[in-house]
Amino acid sequence: MKEFSSNNSLMNIIFIIAFSGILYIPFIGDSHLFDWDEINFAEASREMIETGDYLTVRIDYEPFHEKPPLFIWLQVLSMKAFGITEFAARFPNSIIGIISMLVLFNLGRKLIDERFGFLLVLAYTSSILPLFYFKSGLIDPLFNLLMFVSVWYLFKSITFDKDTFNINYKFIIIAGIFDGLAVLTKGPVGFLLVVLTLLIFNVMNYKKMKFPILAYLLFGLISFIPIILWYIALAVQLGDISIIYQFVEYQIRLFSTGDAGHGGPFYYHFLVLLFGVFPSSIFALRGIRNTNTNANITNFSVWMGILFFVVLILFSIVKTKIVHYSSLAYFPIAFFAAKGLYNLLYNRLNWKQSTNWLIAIIGLPIAIITSLLPYVMMNVKMILPKIKDKFTYKILSGNYFWEGNEWIPGVLLLIGIIIALILIIRKKYLNGIVILYGFTTIFMVTLLPFLVPKIEQYTQLTPIAFYKSLQNEDCYIYPYAFKTYAHYFYAEIDFDESRASKNMSTEEWREYLLNGDIDKKVYIIAKYNKYKELSQHPNLIEIFNKNGWVGFARK
Repeated sequence: MKEFSSNNSLMNIIFIIAFSGILYIPFIGDSHLFDWDEINFAEASREMIETGDYLTVRIDYEPFHEKPPLFIWLQVLSMKAFGITEFAARFPNSIIGIISMLVLFNLGRKLIDERFGFLLVLAYTSSILPLFYFKSGLIDPLFNLLMFVSVWYLFKSITFDKDTFNINYKFIIIAGIFDGLAVLTKGPVGFLLVVLTLLIFNVMNYKKMKFPILAYLLFGLISFIPIILWYIALAVQLGDISIIYQFVEYQIRLFSTGDAGHGGPFYYHFLVLLFGVFPSSIFALRGIRNTNTNANITNFSVWMGILFFVVLILFSIVKTKIVHYSSLAYFPIAFFAAKGLYNLLYNRLNWKQSTNWLIAIIGLPIAIITSLLPYVMMNVKMILPKIKDKFTYKILSGNYFWEGNEWIPGVLLLIGIIIALILIIRKKYLNGIVILYGFTTIFMVTLLPFLVPKIEQYTQLTPIAFYKSLQNEDCYIYPYAFKTYAHYFYAEIDFDESRASKNMSTEEWREYLLNGDIDKKVYIIAKYNKYKELSQHPNLIEIFNKNGWVGFARK
């Protein structure tokens, strides 16, 4: 194994920080926050600042205890520094991305050497979805990092010596602390994923290790201390313990029912990980096979394999299907990809023709579809007669701005895949791998400024523009028959404009705004398929009809 000096190690760390910062920070404020999740967390942070109550998570100024507060606290700090903006909402994940890459590099260095550390960083940060999520305002990058570090310390806590095993309780405590922070970030699922991984590892090694009940109890106790303390503080502050029942009900509903618009087939997350973590998902297939004599790599491979299948199977069973639910699997995929690449480059593992085919079969459709999408959208009116849904028809028939250069990210990826395959076929494997990951990185970096703002025109730009136009108006805003958090954040709704100020139920609020004796002006926004229903309402007058969205005001 090659030895590295401390100076080289320091330079490597500085390089990773600089490289990650260049990838994760630019352009994060150039597009609006996306409904639901990005705006959900950002609005909770905004309302913490507005109310000055940093203990209670609120949406529309009503307690919202579906999510614990750790990530929201980070967003609050960011908003205090940069203002209540898209950049501030996403900046914490940019920093978490940098920290994640340092963690991966250090982990890889300890498992094998610094080359493996760099491959781990490359495999994670230069795949499609992992890079995207560190430029988002979602809760998952922090949540995943904390769980992954917890699993790492659980791995370190159990060592085998022939037919006996040893438990290092210091590492159990550290693992519990990180998992406790994960639970405080997103709830008990943070404990469930980690403890299932631990239990399955225990079952697989039942001949070598007895059930370490004391270690499990200690880990579980520490994991739940942070969220228990938070809920006790909340119950004392609000004088109401029903918030605990609300939280438990939400977790059960999340696992047993599919949220509207968030269902999907059983194989949903398999496809998400195969295509979304390209190209690492391809190389991970080569890393599954154990060809290493290094005991640490062999043992950690078992942990990573268990973690991957726990995430994949659990969220395939869960009724609610959202892309980022399986994002914890990015870590084991990156690990196996780095392991496969290390063996291909340094341990003389034979390159298989099937790897080339998979790169082409998975990568080329992504590149081609992304390249052609702008052309299709600019000429979409040719297929409008075939669209039956009124809302979709109206969206696609709207007038939108395209510059004509939005094909660039897709074509760059297409060029990169072709060059990489040519180099690989010529057995220049290292060059081919660098080109493939390099062009995938360029693809994602250019996709955000080139294509994402144009797609946003079709999805949410019209309603957000409407909400922003009402920022300085004392009024009520009511999204009719669809779920959104965007009006809270972009209209900057204060307490007096919220449902909480009237202490009404959802049904009472709807009736009050449509038919009640109102004390402020009321604006109603809806999708076009509700146009006929609202246009016939005696108390409403139409104010706009644009791009599939309609707006009304009380007469």
